[in-house]
This record gives sequence, structure tokens and C-alpha cells, in this order.
Amino acid sequence: MAISNTQVIFDNLYGIFTYLAFLVGIIVFALMAYLIIRYRAKKSSSDPEDTPRLGRIPTSRGHGRNVLVTVTLSTFLLAVLIITSFAAVDTLFPNNPPNATWCYSIAAYNQTQTAGQSCPRLDVTGHQFYWVFTYPGARSYTNFFRVPVNTTVVLDVTSADVFHDFGIIQFKIKTDAIKGRTNTIWFIPYQTGTYTIQCFELCGTGHVGMIATLAVMNVTAFQSWYGSAK
Repeated sequence: MAISNTQVIFDNLYGIFTYLAFLVGIIVFALMAYLIIRYRAKKSSSDPEDTPRLGRIPTSRGHGRNVLVTVTLSTFLLAVLIITSFAAVDTLFPNNPPNATWCYSIAAYNQTQTAGQSCPRLDVTGHQFYWVFTYPGARSYTNFFRVPVNTTVVLDVTSADVFHDFGIIQFKIKTDAIKGRTNTIWFIPYQTGTYTIQCFELCGTGHVGMIATLAVMNVTAFQSWYGSAK
């Protein structure tokens, strides 16, 4: 069962690539086997008239149709891969991300929910060698991030020093964390549990230990924690 919408998007894209690879492989190997059997050498076989020979200019074989078919099929396959890839990128990294809904269970945001407005974005800042997660009211937590299940979470990711790369491994999503620049990503967690956040950019000697935890909580538990957190 999927644990986030981003995993579904990634798995669907991976599935398309895999199915096309199998399809192309089956066609190529089937054609190869057919040609090997159909045109295998026999004792009575003789070289065709257009066989290249030393000192003689080879004649045209007139296989333009084969080239046209090959180019057409290759173009079709590449078009499918490019279109589906860009569609996934546009969904995961849109210019205007969907409204965040992580705060709808919190009493202080009742008006936000009633009006159908977006919850505040949550800030993620990379440091050497830890992550800081900031909620509204400047409430910050180091290397531990909590969100409610089945809600839309929108993150603004940046860095306080060198280049980092923020990624949630099980959600199959990541983005660069660069000082002076903000990259926005979003996700919807489908299952409660704890998941691994890691830096995917070599950022110094402590890079290997730059790991944080994402805790996806049920709505009631998150509401209780958020109300009591300081």
C-alpha cells in the first residue's frame, strides 16, 4: 500500500519505463531470433549480389523504409518517456503548489479551514549537519518533523550554509537546499509511522550523519501535540 502521493507518482513513472523496456526488449530479441533462424547460413547458400567486395563500390540496398520505421518507433518511445517525466515533475514541483491542509485540525485555524484557504507553509532549513523544521510562531525543532496523516503538507526548503539536498527516502521525493534560495515541495502522507529524512548532497565531513525523522501522526494526536508544543 502506498505511503504517500509522491510514492504513487514515482512508482507509476517507474512502471511506464519498465513496461516500455520489456516491450522493446521482447520485440528486439524476438526479431533477432527470427532473423537468425530465417537467414542462417546453409551449404547451398551463396552471397547476395549486393555483398560488399574489396575494390567495388557497394550498391544501395534501398532500406529507407526500415530506417523510417526505426526512427518513428524511437521517436514515439522517447515522446512517451519525456511527456510522462515532465508531467510527474510538473505535479511534484508546480509553480503554484496546492493548498496546504495540515492545520485544518487545529482550533486556531478554524477560519482558515472554513474559508478553504491554505495553511502556512512549513520551513525546512539545512545546516551542517542537521535539519531544522519551523512551524508558524517560530516554533523550531531539530531533526524531528511531525505532520498529520492524509493532509497536504507544503515545505519551503533552504540552507543556512552550504548546498544540501532534502529528501524523504520512503516518499521518493527530494529537492535542493541552497542558501539564499527557496525550493518548494509538497506531499500527502497516507499512512502513520516514522520515515527517514536524509541529505543527498555531499556537504562536508558530517554528511553521512545528516539524518532526521518524519513522524506522520493521526490527526487527533497531532492536534494534541501541536496544542501543547512550545
